[in-house]
Amino acid sequence: MSTALAQLEQAVRSRSPIEAVVAACRAWALVPSTRLARIARGLAAQAPGDAVAGANQEEREAAWQAMAARAGPVELQDLLATPWSKKPKDAAARLSQLKRLGPDPRIVGALLDLDTGGRYPSAAGHRFWQDAYELLLSWGSVEAATRVPRDLSASDYASPWTTARYGAIFEPLTVRWAGRWPVEPSLEAWANDALLALEARLEPRRELVGGLLAAVHAAPHEDSPKLVLSDALTEQGDLRGEFIALQFAHAAGELTMGKRERMQRLLSASGSSWFDGLEGQVAPLAVFHKGFLREVRLETRTPNASLAGWATVETIDTAGIAGAWSGFLNHLEGVQSLRSLRGATLEELARLGSARDWGLLEVEHFGGRDFAAPAWTVERLRLKGNIDQASWWLLGTPLLPRTRALEFSLTQSFDRVGPTLRELESRAPGVARLSFSSMPPPWPTPWHGAWKLDLERDAKGRFSRGTLSLGDEVLTGLDLALASLAPKQLKALAVTSVLRRGPVWRASTQAMIAQHVAGTFDLEKPTALAPRPVIHEGR
Repeated sequence: MSTALAQLEQAVRSRSPIEAVVAACRAWALVPSTRLARIARGLAAQAPGDAVAGANQEEREAAWQAMAARAGPVELQDLLATPWSKKPKDAAARLSQLKRLGPDPRIVGALLDLDTGGRYPSAAGHRFWQDAYELLLSWGSVEAATRVPRDLSASDYASPWTTARYGAIFEPLTVRWAGRWPVEPSLEAWANDALLALEARLEPRRELVGGLLAAVHAAPHEDSPKLVLSDALTEQGDLRGEFIALQFAHAAGELTMGKRERMQRLLSASGSSWFDGLEGQVAPLAVFHKGFLREVRLETRTPNASLAGWATVETIDTAGIAGAWSGFLNHLEGVQSLRSLRGATLEELARLGSARDWGLLEVEHFGGRDFAAPAWTVERLRLKGNIDQASWWLLGTPLLPRTRALEFSLTQSFDRVGPTLRELESRAPGVARLSFSSMPPPWPTPWHGAWKLDLERDAKGRFSRGTLSLGDEVLTGLDLALASLAPKQLKALAVTSVLRRGPVWRASTQAMIAQHVAGTFDLEKPTALAPRPVIHEGR
């Protein structure tokens, strides 16, 4: 204990941030307290490292290994700032080096942040995670112990601890560590003064950042609070400040490829620390906009609507989880779009959802059609599945008069486009726009699929004007879809391509479309793509 106290006192006296980090980490190695771990990682955030560079993944891993071979506690900052490889064999090689450098609370935090439940799902990856948790438990990490489910029944319904993962990784650990799990060490009065002093060093930064972050959440659509927070974080050496600034440049279309790569690396290295309290609520796959979460996928059946991080979220993917979401969603006025809804969930939302105007509702699994008319309206209702089933279901629900635009995602039955269009033309007078696409738009990547046909009504109420977007050389089902339209259905059609194609493809495609559509169109100039979303995939 006296050695640990000496290290803590050295951390208090150190004026250099990195010296304070090293001393606090050495104290944790002797007394692996969760409180001390949080302090050590807080100090480490004030002395951020520089990621190891490399022209590609192989070169970066080689450079990382070369640095790790001669690294000490100071260089560990740079090693942990480097994004992890997607290959489990590279992760295993890193783990061997980190084992040599530990025990260290920074390594504990990095590995726990890396484990999002979906990283390295192969057999080699399962072995890596078993070795990683074995290492952290051997260091006495209570944080790691709390992340290991003791039995499968204790897992949450939608948690990442799937049956296969539990059996491959955690069940052997529960057997080996039964009766000797790490426990929280007792921090007596001898350490309290030093810990309070270190926490006081972190408190001004926490108070300032906390206040500015609260201002962002109070006005999520305003840019000024985000830019002020970015400046404050940058002054304190927090990499999120740089990330927010890069995201603003990205939104303005002013990023070079090098800067974009830097932005994505910062996000990949952040773990879930930039989720603003939503870690455990949402999956690691998420879209950031101007430095904050915008599109997320739920990871629990019981989300907490009181968390401030929801303020910036605009799109929620429910992950197909059947549940009562209306009470949760009624508190989130900023959410505009819901994806992967089940029919039962939509029925519950229709009965109990508050009056609002949804931007997009995407339904994957249709349920019953006999439910209450909703108090809300929806700008776009996207139906995924069999086109006949989707049309039959919609026409029998009270959603039809509450919907302005319909989207159908097709994988087959392309010849049903025309009959469906004619049926909706007569039975859905309130629907102003129709859309048929040959592939379900992947989340969270925007649509760049095979083809997409958007139609609008004319003054006579017919869907006679349209836009055909071509995103692939293989236009599966397009000929059948166009042939199923009524003769001279389309009076005007604008055709666009997101990529430049060769003359043979342009000529054959133009001839195929001309068989069904009167008029001319130009395939020479590709349409500019919208900026790709900035996606967090977990570290």
